[in-house]
Amino acid sequence: MGAALGRLVPGPLRDPSQRPALLGWLGVGLAVRFLLMPFAVSGDLLAVYWRSHLIAWHGEVFGSYLVNMGAHYLHALWLWVASPLLPPSETVWTHPWWWSDSSALAPQFERAFATAPHALQTLFVLKVPYLIADVAAGLLLLALVADRAPTLARRAWAFWMLSPIGLYASFVFGRYEAMAVVLVVAALWACERERPWLGAVLLGLAITVRGYPLLLVPVFAFVAVRGLRRNLAWGALALLPFALVMASNKLMAGNVGELARLKDFHTGSTFFAYSIPVDGVGAISVFFAFAFALYGAVVGRALGWWGRRVELADLWLWLLVLHMGMFALATFSAHYFMWLTPFVALLIARRPRWRGVLPLHLLQVLVVLVIADLVGGPGTLSGLFSPVDPDLAGAWPNLRELLLGSGVADRLVGLLRTAFLVLSLLLVWPVLAELHDGARPAEGRDREPDGGGDEQRPQRGECPGVAQPAKG
Repeated sequence: MGAALGRLVPGPLRDPSQRPALLGWLGVGLAVRFLLMPFAVSGDLLAVYWRSHLIAWHGEVFGSYLVNMGAHYLHALWLWVASPLLPPSETVWTHPWWWSDSSALAPQFERAFATAPHALQTLFVLKVPYLIADVAAGLLLLALVADRAPTLARRAWAFWMLSPIGLYASFVFGRYEAMAVVLVVAALWACERERPWLGAVLLGLAITVRGYPLLLVPVFAFVAVRGLRRNLAWGALALLPFALVMASNKLMAGNVGELARLKDFHTGSTFFAYSIPVDGVGAISVFFAFAFALYGAVVGRALGWWGRRVELADLWLWLLVLHMGMFALATFSAHYFMWLTPFVALLIARRPRWRGVLPLHLLQVLVVLVIADLVGGPGTLSGLFSPVDPDLAGAWPNLRELLLGSGVADRLVGLLRTAFLVLSLLLVWPVLAELHDGARPAEGRDREPDGGGDEQRPQRGECPGVAQPAKG
C-alpha cells in the first residue's frame, strides 16, 4: 500500500536532493494561500455556493442557471462533507438571494456576509476545495516536468506556488477555476503516459465543471490517438459526461441548461467580441476563425495531409496555442486567465532557452488586472478584501472611479487590450515556429540558458518523468 501511494508522488519529491527545495516552495505557497483564503470574498463565490446549497440541503437545483453543473455538484458535496466546520446552513445562505436585482442587492449581501461573526472561518472552509485542486494541479505539473533538470522542475513548481493570477482566481476572487484546470492537466498527464482513454474521461469531467474544455476536444482527440475512428471515438467519450449532465438537467429542471443557457448571459458572447463586419448579416468571428484554422492544422497533420505528423510530445504546445488565442482574441474576466497558467509552467521547465516566457506572462497578468480594475472597479480587486475592513476596502482608490466620466477609461481599456494581444503574440511566437514543419530544435533537444542539464523532449510512448519516476 505504501509503495503504491509512493508511486503517486512525483519523482522530484521522492528525490532527496530535490525534496527540500520543493517542500520549501510548497510551504511558501501554502502560507500565502492560508493568508488570503479567509480575508477576501466576491459575489461570484457566494452565488456558486448559494446555488450549490440548494443541492446539498434542499435536494433541488437552481433551475434558471443550469451551467457548469459538475462544479455545482462538487460544491454541494463539499458543503455536506464540511458541514461540521461551518455555521448552520440557514445562518449563511439566506432566502431569497439577490437574483431579482443583482446590481443593487449583491453588495448588500456581500457586506452582510463579510461582517458576520462566522465570515473568516466560513471563507477559509469554502475555499478548501480550490486549495486541493490547485495543489493537485501543481503536483501533476511537477510529474510532467520530472524528466527535466532539477533546476527547471523547481522553477516551474515555484511559479505554480506563487502564480499571481492563480492566487487571485482561487483565493482572492474565490472562483473554482482550479477545479477545471486540474482536470485538464490530468487529461494531458494521462495522454502523455499513453493512457488516452483515461485522458478522454478526465477531459470530459473538466467540461462538466467549466465549458471551455469543449474547445480542447478536437486537439486532444487528433493528437492523443491515431486513426480517424479512434479520433472520433475519443471525442465521443470526452463529450459523454457533458451529455449525461445535460440529460440530468432535463430530468430535474425541465431544460438541458449548460450551453443552451449561455446565450442569456454575457459569458456566452465573449468569444464573439472580436469580429469583422461584412456587407450583410453575419460578422466574421476572429476567435473562431483562429480556432478553426488551428483545428484544421491539427487534423491535417494527424491525417498526413501535409508536413510531419502531429506528435504526442507536441500536444501541450498545441493546447498552449489554443489557450493563448482564446485569451488574445476574446474578452474575459481576470480569474479566467488561470486557465493558461499550467502551460506557462510547462514552458518554463520544457523550454528554458525562451527566456521571455515569465516576463511576458507577468506583463500579461498586470494588464489583465488593470483592465479588471478599470472595468469592474473595487468589486474585482480592492473591494474583495471587505472581510478585513468593509469601509476601508470600499474606499481604496480604484481606476474605474478615478476615471469615471473622464472619457479616458474606454480608450485606455482599448490600449490595454491591444497591449495584451501583442504580449500574447510575442509569447506564442516561438511555439508557432517550433510547431511549424521542420522548425523544432535539432534532435529534439534543448539546454538551459546557463549551460545546465539537458532538456529531453519525450517522443510518443515516452514520458520518463512519469512512467519511470526518479529513484529515492
